[in-house]
Amino acid sequence: MKKLLTMLGSIALIATTSAAVVACGGKNPSQSSEKQPSENSNTPTDESKKDDEKGKLDISKVEDKNIGNFQPNSKKTIPQKEIKKKLAELLSTHESNLSNLDVDYTTNKGKVTLPGLNNKTLNFTFTSILDLGQFEFKNKVVSVAEIKKKISDLLKIESKYLYELEVDSVNNSGTVKSSKPDTFSGKFEFKFSVKETMKNEGK
Repeated sequence: MKKLLTMLGSIALIATTSAAVVACGGKNPSQSSEKQPSENSNTPTDESKKDDEKGKLDISKVEDKNIGNFQPNSKKTIPQKEIKKKLAELLSTHESNLSNLDVDYTTNKGKVTLPGLNNKTLNFTFTSILDLGQFEFKNKVVSVAEIKKKISDLLKIESKYLYELEVDSVNNSGTVKSSKPDTFSGKFEFKFSVKETMKNEGK
């Protein structure tokens, strides 16, 4: 009887030990170590995407180029947000990727820094000629009164303050001065287009 009890006790001890080994062996350390690289594998991919975006950034449309004409206000200046917006469009990037925008309205020159391209600075130029739009003049006769009124409306300066209005009907351009305080000084350039109509039109 004692032998039987001893044998049963030994069998129970072996079963308990085996269960403990299986329980301990259920957590495989190699599995957690294998998961770690897969979690971090996205980091190089994201960095490579950023590098690809940098490589696709085309600065040829801005660097040492005229980026276009901007409609000036009564002080002959242009809001920097408009220039920044144009730069972002030409560079196919977001405005937040541009920094240190510096604009010289006297020389119509500017520069901007690209932090994403090792803080590269791009120099550019622009024009600030007031575009009056299109006029309908009969037989190429330029109506100075209409042009003066249009300038007054766009710049919000009363016509009485505008003087020395010069119109070049050949090149569809001209200049004007203002005597109103807190407005532009010197000559203000403008341009326009013409839709010519004949006197006998409609006959």
